[in-house]
Amino acid sequence: MQETLEMVLRIAHEAGEILMEGHRRGIAPEQVEHKGAIDLVTPYDRRSEAHVRARLAECFPQDAVLAEEGGQTGSAARVWCVDPLDGTTNFAHGFPFFCVSMALLVDGQPQLGVVHAPALGWTFSCIAGQKPRFNGEEMAKLASRDDLSQALLMFGCGYDRTVRPQRYLGMIHAFMVRTQGLRRTGSAALDCCLCARGQVDGYVEVHLHPWDLAAGTLIARAAGAIVTDIDGKPFDLFSGRVLLARPGIHARMLEVLTASPSGGETLADTMR
Repeated sequence: MQETLEMVLRIAHEAGEILMEGHRRGIAPEQVEHKGAIDLVTPYDRRSEAHVRARLAECFPQDAVLAEEGGQTGSAARVWCVDPLDGTTNFAHGFPFFCVSMALLVDGQPQLGVVHAPALGWTFSCIAGQKPRFNGEEMAKLASRDDLSQALLMFGCGYDRTVRPQRYLGMIHAFMVRTQGLRRTGSAALDCCLCARGQVDGYVEVHLHPWDLAAGTLIARAAGAIVTDIDGKPFDLFSGRVLLARPGIHARMLEVLTASPSGGETLADTMR
């Protein structure tokens, strides 16, 4: 598996160079396509994915690939789950929080993950059962904290936010008044990794895809983060929902999401 990881790191860096070409040049408005009202794609998403698919087919010809722009090709117990450009809106605006995310799923479970953010110079990696690494160095285990008022949290909003704002506004308000601060980067994979490093204490989002979460949740879990569904049930990579936080803070966030003072709908119910 170590040899596989080294190959995937090379592929992720190659894809990162493709993205950096666009980042350095800048993205003209006419280069941006709209998959939805606010769901963007650029030629660099497609070039990055094409390169990753070609390299995976060359190195692991028996494996299937599930990627954001092209869907799944092949059928196998081993599936490469790939986001060739996580944070496309950031990328299109020249904001450096974007990355390449790659994970190997074996029977649906992540066994290896790489998140490479070329403009930031950050590379996270992990093999299941081993310590995660940041830029090649082992990452420290996350310490437990339980004071939500001192926590810095990440959140995300799906592309449905323009038509379903209520799905997110209650959650934002609830944590805004209970924490030291909220942040949103626009890249789910990087949000997971920021939690893994302890730079933020927790992260919650819904309406995601497997390629957004596969690598990042593996890395965060290996660092000691607790990863569940937003109602505390076991995390399902294909549900699109994640609550991820350091020990202690996860329990406090879960209390907020599942509280029902008047017996009505919880925030977790609203966000589904």
